[in-house]
Parts: sequence; structure tokens; C-alpha cells
Amino acid sequence: MPDIAVVALVDARGWLLLQERDEGAPVDPDRWSLVGGGVEEGESSAEAATRELEEETGLAGIDLTPLGEATYWCVDHAAWHEVAIFGALTDLSDADVECHEGRRIVFVDPARIDGLRWSRGLVASLPVVMGSDLYADRFGRREPQPFGCVLLVDPRGWVLLQERDEHAPIDPDKWGLVGGHLDPGEDPEEGSLREIAEETGIRPARGTLRLFRTLRVFHPTYRSVDPVHVFAARVGLTDADIDCREGRRIVFVEPDRAPRLDLTMSGAIAVPAFLASEEYAALVAAPG
Repeated sequence: MPDIAVVALVDARGWLLLQERDEGAPVDPDRWSLVGGGVEEGESSAEAATRELEEETGLAGIDLTPLGEATYWCVDHAAWHEVAIFGALTDLSDADVECHEGRRIVFVDPARIDGLRWSRGLVASLPVVMGSDLYADRFGRREPQPFGCVLLVDPRGWVLLQERDEHAPIDPDKWGLVGGHLDPGEDPEEGSLREIAEETGIRPARGTLRLFRTLRVFHPTYRSVDPVHVFAARVGLTDADIDCREGRRIVFVEPDRAPRLDLTMSGAIAVPAFLASEEYAALVAAPG
């Protein structure tokens, strides 16, 4: 059962009600999140969502629709959280919302979320909200833009990550996966091989990559929920073998440090999930 319930109120413009948490918040201080909180013992997720909405905003009597669930790795708790996500369309404005918790609770343009200090719970919930019929039936659904990314694992079990620079069009100054947009009609594996060659100079042979997972990531830059194909492989390489052709640096990172980095939106979903997976364990245990 989900241990957290959150609410996505959507105003007439298609903006989402978000809370800016303050420095005293026990989890995700100074970051933006959906309104919500922990599910109490004996309480359903729907009951928790209704209660949290009223406690944090003063809003009551709103008919909430279940949109789905998501999981994310919480750095502060060093644990996985399962989130139940509820939504509703509303004609309310900022003036109708009382801020009972955090610095402020206001409606935010989804296209601006990447410029905020977002929480991982928000990032995990956004594909569910923005990809829902509740949202799309009123505001439309943008054409998905597919991505191909690669996680390479060295003999120590460290994973190859890229520190993006200030010029990156998506998630500047954050750590993420090597990879990028797929060309129209491009096979995900072929595109991922092309991307890693372009960004690092490494040219793995076709067939050496294995699909770990295809993620759904909301990219505010495009306002679309995009498929991100994440491939993985074990390699006998070191940092000295990597030619950093994009971003500040591309290096192998310790597995206990990687989930705590300031990750991109796709990285915040992919990196903890990969490191906790059977696929990663198998690559680390592989001979050679």
C-alpha cells in the first residue's frame, strides 16, 4: 500500500498547485512538491489525500480522482516511497488557497518546473499527472519525444554518469545519464549506441547493451511525457578511457554516492532504480 498520498490540483490554465517547502521541513527542505503527506495507520490513500489537502491548503469538499501510483528514492530517508496520486480540475486561483505549511502554495506553470528546486517525489509523480486523461482531455497531450540512454558499469560496480554544464537545454548543472534524443524512426539501441559514441568516444558493439527499463519522464522544456530507453552493460574501462565531449565531465561514480547526487529528472528516476535492480547485481557479479 502507498505510504504517501499527494494531490495535483489543475487550474483553468493547466497549471499545477505546488508547495514550496521551507528550511524546517523534515524531508525535502527548500524544494517544491505536490501537496500531500504520509498515509496514517488505518487510513486509505484517498482519505489521506483529502485530509492532507485540507490541512495544508484549507481546501475541502473537492472531488479527487485517483490518477495512479509512482515510486521514488528519498535521499533524506534513504528509502523507497510509494506514492498514490490524486487529481482534480478546479477554477480556484492562488487567492483561494491558504498556505498552512511551507513558504507558499501556488499554481505553477508545468513548463517552469525545471527551473525550480524540485523534489524527487514531484518528478516521479509528474508523468502520472501530465500523462493522465484528467489533464490531457482538457489541455491536450504533447507528442512524446523518445530518448536513448546508457548506464555502463565498471569492474568495481561504479556507474558512468555525466555532469551536465550550464548550457544543457534540459537539466543544466545536474548529473545524469549519457544519452539524448533519438532521431525520427531510430531504433532505441542504435540511437543509444550513437549517443554514447558522440558524447564519450566509446563505441560498444551492437548486442552488448541490454535494455534495463523504458521510463516515462515529464520534460518541462517540451511539456511532454517522454519514453526514455535505458540500456546497461558492463565494461572494462576507466575514467582515462572516456573522452568527455559534452558537459563538464563524464566519470564512473561510486554506487553509494550516485543516488545522492543532484540528478536530472530522468536520472532521479533511473539511477536509484538501476542500482537496486537484479540487472545491476548481475552485471557486478559477472566474471571478467
